[in-house]
Amino acid sequence: MGLGGMRGGIGGGGAGSGERWRWILFLSLVSVSFLLSFLFLFLSAYSSPTRLRLPGLTTARAAAGVRRGPDALPCLAYLLIGARGDGHRLLRLLLAVYHPRNRYILHLSADASHEERRDLAAGVAAAAPAAVSFDNVALVGTPTAGTPVGSSGLAGTLRAAAVLLRLHPDWDWFITLNAADYPLVTQDDLIHALSYVPREFNFIDHTSDIGRKEKKCNR
Repeated sequence: MGLGGMRGGIGGGGAGSGERWRWILFLSLVSVSFLLSFLFLFLSAYSSPTRLRLPGLTTARAAAGVRRGPDALPCLAYLLIGARGDGHRLLRLLLAVYHPRNRYILHLSADASHEERRDLAAGVAAAAPAAVSFDNVALVGTPTAGTPVGSSGLAGTLRAAAVLLRLHPDWDWFITLNAADYPLVTQDDLIHALSYVPREFNFIDHTSDIGRKEKKCNR
């Protein structure tokens, strides 16, 4: 009886130790996978040619005429996302949110054809010649494959932000819009309102204090 209990105790301890090591191995593999994914994300953003240029000539004088910096009005960076067949809606959205002092990057998903991306670039150059003059609109030429849900959508957003930082590191806030979105305020009004907000202000509500979140929800 006592011997059986001893055997059971030893077996239980071994099983618990094995389970713990399996969890440690699993978490280590997940951490390494995330680390490799982010390394690949930023290396590809800074090494691969992802920009599809708009046809036309850039006017250096027009681009240089926009004053940017801490003492100037804020500069917004927009990521406009669309899927296959969304070229016309992306162009409509760009025209609605375009402003010479902002930065824009257009992203058609991997299932869209190269011809559709080329047509979108030509459409932007024809419908918004200011975008060519101010050289503030870029189109992702080699998008990463993925779905809007899950980590692939987040990876695509981070990659676009990295590309924008490489092309134009002078923007203050990053805004993501879908082809189905449409603005309710003008860019002049939005820029004017944000000019009263400190540049280091973060609109993402994040904290490690879970208790504070629970107290806010219980009010």
